[in-house]
Amino acid sequence: MVSHIVIPIIIIAIVIAALVLTGEYANPIVAIPSMAIVGFISYRIGYVIYKTRKRNLYTYVGKIGKAIEDIPLNGEGYVVVEGEMWKAIAEEPIVEGDRIIVTGMEGLKLRVKKLTSDGKN
Repeated sequence: MVSHIVIPIIIIAIVIAALVLTGEYANPIVAIPSMAIVGFISYRIGYVIYKTRKRNLYTYVGKIGKAIEDIPLNGEGYVVVEGEMWKAIAEEPIVEGDRIIVTGMEGLKLRVKKLTSDGKN
């Protein structure tokens, strides 16, 4: 992954090269707003990368979904979690239409079990 400082440096280098090639680097009416815009964009890119680099978008443990087919004990079938269809491994027999809760992940398969009527496992 690209370091969080490389992208702003590339943007700044491109703007400086453009100012030098056009001869506008000495004109403060062009140079100052250009560098302010580049600085702001660089700050925002760095901020977003810093805030999102440790976030795991694929944490499904504890999420509730619905079985779209019968799944036997330790068998595989399909479930829908947050609008996405996933292949799942059942820790107990699950019938089509049952609400399920995700207990873990194994690669791209979810480990699931039936959600009881009181909302607990």
